[in-house]
Amino acid sequence: MTTKKFDATPTPNEGINFDEISDDKVREAWKGYESKAEYKDFNKHDLIESLQTQPVESEKV
Repeated sequence: MTTKKFDATPTPNEGINFDEISDDKVREAWKGYESKAEYKDFNKHDLIESLQTQPVESEKV
Protein backbone atom coordinates (compact mmCIF):
# COMPACT_ATOMS: atom_id res chain seq x y z
CA MET A 1 0.00 0.00 0.00
CA THR A 2 1.36 3.39 -0.94
CA THR A 3 0.99 6.47 1.17
CA LYS A 4 0.61 9.87 -0.46
CA LYS A 5 1.57 12.98 1.47
CA PHE A 6 -0.21 16.21 0.64
CA ASP A 7 0.72 19.81 1.31
CA ALA A 8 -0.74 21.30 4.45
CA THR A 9 -4.13 22.91 3.93
CA PRO A 10 -5.03 26.22 5.53
CA THR A 11 -7.15 26.23 8.65
CA PRO A 12 -10.58 27.92 8.53
CA ASN A 13 -9.05 31.04 10.08
CA GLU A 14 -6.33 31.35 7.42
CA GLY A 15 -6.96 32.84 4.01
CA ILE A 16 -6.27 31.05 0.75
CA ASN A 17 -3.75 32.63 -1.61
CA PHE A 18 -4.67 32.17 -5.27
CA ASP A 19 -1.66 34.08 -6.59
CA GLU A 20 0.28 30.85 -7.20
CA ILE A 21 -2.42 29.47 -9.49
CA SER A 22 -1.77 30.50 -13.07
CA ASP A 23 -3.57 29.59 -16.28
CA ASP A 24 -0.70 27.31 -17.24
CA LYS A 25 -0.95 25.40 -13.96
CA VAL A 26 -4.70 24.96 -14.44
CA ARG A 27 -4.21 23.63 -17.98
CA GLU A 28 -1.49 21.28 -16.76
CA ALA A 29 -3.70 19.97 -13.95
CA TRP A 30 -6.63 19.28 -16.31
CA LYS A 31 -4.44 17.78 -19.04
CA GLY A 32 -4.93 14.25 -17.74
CA TYR A 33 -8.70 14.66 -17.63
CA GLU A 34 -9.29 15.45 -21.29
CA SER A 35 -12.32 13.85 -22.87
CA LYS A 36 -11.94 10.59 -24.70
CA ALA A 37 -12.03 10.95 -28.46
CA GLU A 38 -15.28 8.98 -28.79
CA TYR A 39 -17.13 11.48 -26.57
CA LYS A 40 -15.91 14.72 -28.11
CA ASP A 41 -18.69 14.92 -30.74
CA PHE A 42 -21.44 13.91 -28.32
CA ASN A 43 -22.32 16.53 -25.73
CA LYS A 44 -24.63 16.58 -22.72
CA HIS A 45 -27.57 18.08 -24.59
CA ASP A 46 -27.38 15.39 -27.29
CA LEU A 47 -27.43 12.75 -24.57
CA ILE A 48 -30.51 14.25 -22.92
CA GLU A 49 -32.33 14.45 -26.25
CA SER A 50 -31.45 10.87 -27.10
CA LEU A 51 -32.91 9.63 -23.81
CA GLN A 52 -36.21 11.46 -24.24
CA THR A 53 -39.06 9.69 -25.99
CA GLN A 54 -40.23 11.20 -29.23
CA PRO A 55 -43.95 12.06 -29.42
CA VAL A 56 -45.88 9.84 -31.80
CA GLU A 57 -47.69 11.85 -34.41
CA SER A 58 -51.15 10.43 -34.86
CA GLU A 59 -52.84 10.83 -38.20
CA LYS A 60 -56.00 12.90 -38.18
CA VAL A 61 -58.73 11.70 -40.52
